[in-house]
Amino acid sequence: MEATSHWNFFNGSSSGVALRNSSNFSSQFTSVQLIQSFKPLIIPCYTLVVLVGIFGNYLLLYVICKTKKMHNVTNFFIGNLAFSDMLMCTTCIPFTLAYAFNPQGWIFGKFLCYFVFLMQPMTVYVSVFTLTAIAVDRYYTTLHLLKKRISFTTCVYIIGGIWLLSCALVAPAVAHTYHVEFQKEGFTICEEFWIGEEREHLAYAYSTLIITYILPLSAVSLSYICITIKLKNRVVPGHPTQSQAEFDRLRRRKIFRLLVLVVAAFAVCWLPIHVFNIIRDININLINKEYFLLLQLLCHWFAMSSSCYNPFLYAWLHDRFRSELKEMFTFKKRIIPANNCVASVLS
Repeated sequence: MEATSHWNFFNGSSSGVALRNSSNFSSQFTSVQLIQSFKPLIIPCYTLVVLVGIFGNYLLLYVICKTKKMHNVTNFFIGNLAFSDMLMCTTCIPFTLAYAFNPQGWIFGKFLCYFVFLMQPMTVYVSVFTLTAIAVDRYYTTLHLLKKRISFTTCVYIIGGIWLLSCALVAPAVAHTYHVEFQKEGFTICEEFWIGEEREHLAYAYSTLIITYILPLSAVSLSYICITIKLKNRVVPGHPTQSQAEFDRLRRRKIFRLLVLVVAAFAVCWLPIHVFNIIRDININLINKEYFLLLQLLCHWFAMSSSCYNPFLYAWLHDRFRSELKEMFTFKKRIIPANNCVASVLS
């Protein structure tokens, strides 16, 4: 199940089985015309996601890097998530949108064909595995409060492993990606083809869906359920005062709620494109061909919008991040010493 939609204008799927009869061709032509009619609406929506996703996640990364008090394992994982979301906005959205609307198809050359089709799903896998790492880290620190947390060195190794694993999972899809030029027609495609390997394609698609969506989100949900149960009867060690214990409990619950909402936003945003891909791979005829490309584009936009929500969730629920943002955007008046004023007047 491809994490991102691949635009095959011959049949609307990545299996590479060409449509041969005239009714199918007519439906596909109508489908292309339909998304062209929605162009004034779709392009601004995608542009908004790109701008908010890049700028918002840049602010998130900037605050994490700048503020020493936010230099902890959880925030480093959040920073990795923000970085992958920025890459998603720069590699997935502009190229996919141009490919969808350009009558010449793929116009960015062979290198970018393979590079973009590598980065698109890889950034999604990095986001999923990073969310899983965050859940495991929170589970470990909540249920084993007195034990030492993982070190920053271990955190770096985990992040590196996440990127390597994501790259490995994308390798089969990239191996079946082809850049084909139709010189007479003046049209170029960059697509994933599994001609004669339909069973292998389905096996890879479903295994990827399980590994990168179902299992991680199941593990995250189980982890957060255990944390919820544990927080209800949290006893803070060291016999703190009642106010200190209450403050610690509220702070932990606010951070916990933040992380749950981050995971929930990701899961909800990516659900439609996964459902769409499942239906497409089971039987493409279950989807009306006239609306195929429009539905695919809308599902893709909704999935891409997941990259925008994390900065807003942080600004809403993370006190330290919110205070850093206020400090960053607050106009500070410069106070000139009195002696300088007198000196300037005398001069």
